[in-house]
Amino acid sequence: MSMIYSLYLPGDNLVSVAPSTLRDSALNKLNQIGQADLVIGLPTHLVRPKIALHVARQALAGAKTFFPHLRTVLIHVDTGANRQTRQAIQTAISAKMPVISGRYTGVLGRGSAVSAIFHAALQLQAQAIIVLDSRTQTIRPGWIPGLATFILRNQADLVKPRYNRPLLDNALSDLLYYPFTRSIWGVNLQQPNAKDYAISPTLARAALKQDVWETEVSRAGFDIWLSTFAAANNWRLAQAALGTKRHHYRKHLSQTLTSFRESIGVMLRQLHINRQKWPAITCVQPLPTLTEFAANTERLPPACYDPLDDIEALALGWMEYRLLWQKILLPENLAEIESLAAQPLEQFYFPADLWARVVYDYGVVYNKGELDPDTIVDSLYPLFLGRLAGFWPEVDGLTDVGRAGTISAQGVEFEENKAYLQERWRSYTPSTK
Repeated sequence: MSMIYSLYLPGDNLVSVAPSTLRDSALNKLNQIGQADLVIGLPTHLVRPKIALHVARQALAGAKTFFPHLRTVLIHVDTGANRQTRQAIQTAISAKMPVISGRYTGVLGRGSAVSAIFHAALQLQAQAIIVLDSRTQTIRPGWIPGLATFILRNQADLVKPRYNRPLLDNALSDLLYYPFTRSIWGVNLQQPNAKDYAISPTLARAALKQDVWETEVSRAGFDIWLSTFAAANNWRLAQAALGTKRHHYRKHLSQTLTSFRESIGVMLRQLHINRQKWPAITCVQPLPTLTEFAANTERLPPACYDPLDDIEALALGWMEYRLLWQKILLPENLAEIESLAAQPLEQFYFPADLWARVVYDYGVVYNKGELDPDTIVDSLYPLFLGRLAGFWPEVDGLTDVGRAGTISAQGVEFEENKAYLQERWRSYTPSTK
């Protein structure tokens, strides 16, 4: 007999992982299921029903094909009141795979939704938990064993994907999340902010115990926070090669200024939270990568991108944030930024080593300065766009291997400038201007 449960998952009181964090009605419905070996979580927010349904069906097909011996439960948590999406997900049920679909309360955001999934998975005593991006167009059934295998074998606590993505979709990871995580935390994690991953119940429980659930972590900052938390505390990390990832919907850079502010703010804040750990990390550890379930990588179509738009955004940023940049950037770095404006547009070049030092300047002032943190991150955005405009000529027309090498080179620049960060961190005194 098919099984559908309508679940109401609270997002408040998330410091505790006791069953009481779920309402009685939810506990009763979870108790009807009793136990699950594999939980697949699907958080959604303003997602068209058929898009989320496609992801749900691919996920359940993967569990059925590759893990027929496991008890699998799909838990869908919607961050808004989108009844149509929940109704669509419920049509994905099968006789052997229960689907739980509902809402949560608390801080509106992906982190809160994922925490509700973690709570439910722990209640079901799952051996592995998968969380998926509900907007993925190219998900295949093979993503499920790709992500879950290391967890089920007890060989990792967090498995993040390694996939090929369009430049604009992946620009923040290529130029910020990846090189920063590689240098600061010493792990060669290619997609630290990915929304698709698998996690062990032990790490999920530890994450829920952290006092972060009333911060940006509950909103757009969760995914980079989780990777940083795992890396900084020596949890076992791994990667899974999944092929190509594309979204059904995309905006320029797939980021609003708000989500940029929250996720980059979370990333930078970890320098202070883990200030006793990162200075001692001096090398980058390779990560085990599962390639068994990777699909053939698609050749991505050329991006429709005009660097001139972002060069203009950098110029506008200079006019808006110049006084703030004077307080954040060292004079020699500010002078190099200013010199970019004198370059002919067709020869615009934003050096990778300058970008590394700029980000490190921001990391220091964000944590040790006396300026408003949100305004600090906002002022980094036009600089990021400028670096993206300079990055484009470096990778345009390259093969996937060539592009990967260029991205790695940006990571090396962050590594080689880590001593610069350490010196600025030790010697920094707030500006008296």
